[in-house]
Order: sequence, then structure tokens, then C-alpha cells
Amino acid sequence: MQKSNEHIFLSNSMTSALESNGEIDWFPCPRFDSDSIFSKILGDDRAGYFSIKPKLDYTLHTSYVGNSLAVLNTFETKKGRLKLIDFIPLGMPAIMRIFDSEIPFTVDVKPVFRYGSIKAEVSKETNGFTFRNPKAEDSLEIGIKGKYSEDKEGRITVEKGRGHVFALYSKNSRYGLFGSGGSVFGHPNEAYESMIKYWNMQISMARSVSTFKKAYQRSIATILGLMYLPSGAVIAASSASLPEIIGGLRNWDYRYVWIRDASYAANSLSKAGLFSKSRRILNFMISVVDPSSKTFNHPLYSVDGTAPAPEETLSWLAGNRNSKPVRIGNDAYIQMQKDIEGAFMDALYVYTVNSKDTVLAQESWWVVESIARWVTSSWKDKSISLWEERSEQKHYVHTKLMDYVSLDRASKLAKILDKQDFTYKWDKIKSAIKNDFLKNGFLTKRGAFVNYYGSESLDASLLCLPLYDAIDISDKRFLSTLSQIEAELSVDEGLLLRYKSDFAGDVVHPFTLLSTWLARVYIKLGELDKAKHIINILIDNSTSQYLMSEHVDHILNESRGNFPQLFPHAGLVEAIIDYEDKKIS
Repeated sequence: MQKSNEHIFLSNSMTSALESNGEIDWFPCPRFDSDSIFSKILGDDRAGYFSIKPKLDYTLHTSYVGNSLAVLNTFETKKGRLKLIDFIPLGMPAIMRIFDSEIPFTVDVKPVFRYGSIKAEVSKETNGFTFRNPKAEDSLEIGIKGKYSEDKEGRITVEKGRGHVFALYSKNSRYGLFGSGGSVFGHPNEAYESMIKYWNMQISMARSVSTFKKAYQRSIATILGLMYLPSGAVIAASSASLPEIIGGLRNWDYRYVWIRDASYAANSLSKAGLFSKSRRILNFMISVVDPSSKTFNHPLYSVDGTAPAPEETLSWLAGNRNSKPVRIGNDAYIQMQKDIEGAFMDALYVYTVNSKDTVLAQESWWVVESIARWVTSSWKDKSISLWEERSEQKHYVHTKLMDYVSLDRASKLAKILDKQDFTYKWDKIKSAIKNDFLKNGFLTKRGAFVNYYGSESLDASLLCLPLYDAIDISDKRFLSTLSQIEAELSVDEGLLLRYKSDFAGDVVHPFTLLSTWLARVYIKLGELDKAKHIINILIDNSTSQYLMSEHVDHILNESRGNFPQLFPHAGLVEAIIDYEDKKIS
């Protein structure tokens, strides 16, 4: 059964929607980072929604259809049942809702343009309605197959039977359902069958696992659902401004491509055997490389490789559970984050080793050289951390680690490609970087690695030290650090805070990615039962459909932050594969 206050994720790998209790309250059109025409998740009814529900009291069961991103809602009432299949068809900015009902039900469609700031103009059509944006040319058209009537408030009652409600977004209504070219659009039943076949094929191509199978397959489907197929970009999350803390200020727009997050996704897909998808993500990142300067000028990009919209506050929206400000765009675009080159280099190396394909690394050798050159000249500089604290730059230990990873993976790729002339210089510098963070990042008086040079505080990103093989898993310095991270940053067994506080105040909820890192650390230590327990804890704190947000309120067992989040799903895939490999060995 669905947990309270949870959403389910729909996607066609071009755009996405979020749905809860038969109501779609988030739907950016025509792509992930576009304005949303249903934005109730960030406000109230005035922000727009698309609801289908029985007129009578009901109980509801919601589940995905197999491994797809289509959703089956079954509404049970005393007088009969309504079955509703919801999905975003392949290749279209549309929502199709196929019904089979024993009872009459209500369809309530309230699209509002520009995140709820522009009210739509409505006109009736022969078999539906057109909602036009009065300040532009775009529209949402609703086609209905089935017998229906409309009341004075615009609510639609559909009689019992079989049929569908087809909502199509168009940049111009001439291109839509009721325009002269409307005959090109497929029938929802045919679109549904095609979509089911597509998703089943995608998941069937992944490496199989014997443990945590449902969560593993749902995580892969979610990663692919966050991928923008036209370019190979993969976004960090499908939503904007869902609060990390209810009523707090930590509300950000994550519908962009973070180099770090995309690299994690590429790693997970490479290890899962989905090499063509991993390669597409890597090629997208290669397409935005600047070989003349910092290799990745920015931490994040839009799905077409350009700059995201400038960060702004939507003052007219009340926020999710009254959490303001509501932000779209993201000013992290202008930050200097130096760890992302290492994340990319690791992803390229992991892809090359797992796929046995050396062509991509050979074709992109100019990128490898550019990154190595940049890291060689900049590794002594300060940076913003991977957690994107909006404060002064510092010598973060995790960033130094990733500088090391950049040159280590570059050197290893050089050996694979028979370019050993490069390895001596890179190995020498990577050793200097490692010696630097082992000396300056370890605080002797507390016996642990710390957040940044001169700090006395912990940071859970230090769990990555052995995961990137920069330090032996049995090193006493790391084991002491691990013990202190669990003692000081755990809010419950297997659930960790990133750190205690930052520029926005105290951190409250555990960060879901960290549980996957913690599990992978215990897998490397050979403690498989403990790792399995941690993975189970994370899964128990996901939604009923195995979806995860950036954070979780473990007391209420509710998602916090943007949803679904790429980080934990990519991390979970890697943790499960690591577990399987260690179990087999």
C-alpha cells in the first residue's frame, strides 16, 4: 500500500510527472527543466493539478506496471471499482490516463502556466477542451474518449465504462490534438503497449541480481527515467524546491545535469551492464568540456548543455507544506567545484574497464589530457565542497581526494591505451596530492580525517577514501574515522547526516546516498551481513514503490528534498552489485 504523503514518478525520458492519490501535481513541459503546468506540489489548487477520482469514498492501491514507469491506480468503492493506468507516452509531452470503471468518476483538470502565475483560457472542443496560455502560444489539450458531462465549476463527470483521458502539451495549439495534424497522434492503448515493451526491454538488458531484485530494478528504471534521451543528459532529480526540512530554507531546483551526479549514474549503469546508456551520459559530459581552462567550467548544465535558468524565487507559490522560498534555476552554476573532474574520470575509467570498450577513451583522450593538465595546475587551490555550501572556498579533503582520483584514473587509462609516456608525471603528482591530504586532512588529536584542512569536524564524504582505493580499507586512520562518523553523524542505524551544520543552519535529516557508501565500505571490509542490513534499512526508508528522495525523515518514514533523486538510486545499484560480487567471490 502507498504510504502517506508519497508520490510516484512518471517519465518518458524527456519530461516527467509526479502523482499522488490519483492527482498529478507536477508536470514540466515540454522537457524536465521547463515551466510546470501542474505545480500544486509547490502550492495549492491554484497552482494547477490533474485529478481523476471516484465520486464516492474509496480505498486506493497504487503500483507500477512491472518494470515500467506506468502506474496502475485501483480505486475500490462500495459500488464498484475504477482502474486507472497513467503514463507519459514515449516521444511526447503528454499524459495518457486509460480507465476501466464500474462507477462514474470525476476528472478535474486545472493547468496553470508559468508555475501557477498565468491562468489558462478554456475553450470546449468536440471531444474535450483546450487550455491556452493567454500570454504565449502554448496550450494543453484534453481529449476524452467516453461519455462525460461538465458542471459549472468545470469538473467533468465521466460515466462508467472504458476509455481514456489524453492530455497533450503543444507549443502552439495548431500542432495539438484538435489541430489539422491531430491524426498523427497514436491511440493511448497502442502507446501504452509500446511503452511497456520499451521499459521491459531496458530493464531486461541490465545485469541480473539475486538479492534486493525489486529495489535494484526500480533504481535502474528511475535512473533511466531521469535521463534526457535526446542528449544523453541525466538530471539530479525530477522536481524543484521540495524542502529538505519542512518549513525551512533548503529548497532548490535539481532538474539539471550535475557532472558529479551524472558520473555516479554512469558508474552504476556501467556496472549494471547498460553500456550504451552509460556511454551516452559520458558523451554528454564530454560535449561540455572546455580544454583551454577548467575542464568543466560549471558544476551543472541544462539538458541541452547550456546554462540553466538564473535562480529566482516564485513568490506567488506557498511552497510545499508552506516551505519558502520556492526557487527555480540554480546559482550553484557559478560555483567553483573542483571535485567534479575526478568524478568524471572515475566514470570514464569504470566504463572502459567494465565494457572492454577502449574506443571512447581513445576518442576522448584530449579530455583526459585536459583534465590532467587542469588538476596538475590547480590541485593546491581551494574549492567549494561537493555539498555546495554557499560560503568561502576551503581545502576540502574530499576535493583533494578527487584531484588524486583524476590523475590516478588518467594514469590507468594511459596504461590501458598504451600511452605510458604520460604515466610517470601523473603518478608523481597524484602521490604528492595523496601525501598532502593524508598529512593535512588527518587531525591527530581526534584520530580522524576531517572535513577540510584546519577543521575539527567530520564529513561523511570521507567514507569515499577507500571506495576510490586512495587508502586501504583496513588503515587504522580510516577505521577510526569510520567509527567516529557512525558515532557522531548517525541519526539511526545505517542513516547518516552529511555533517552537523552549514551556512543554512543545522542539518536535520539523513542523506540517503550516504547509506549506500556506508554499505559499500562494509562490503569492502568483508562484513556482508552488516552491509545487507544497511541496504535493507535504506530500502525500508524508501517509498512503497522503492523510490528515494535526497533525504528521508526516518521518524515519519517520509521523503524530504527533491524526488526522486539520482544520487541514492545510483548508489544503491552500485552497493547491490558490490554485494553480489563479494558474495560470489
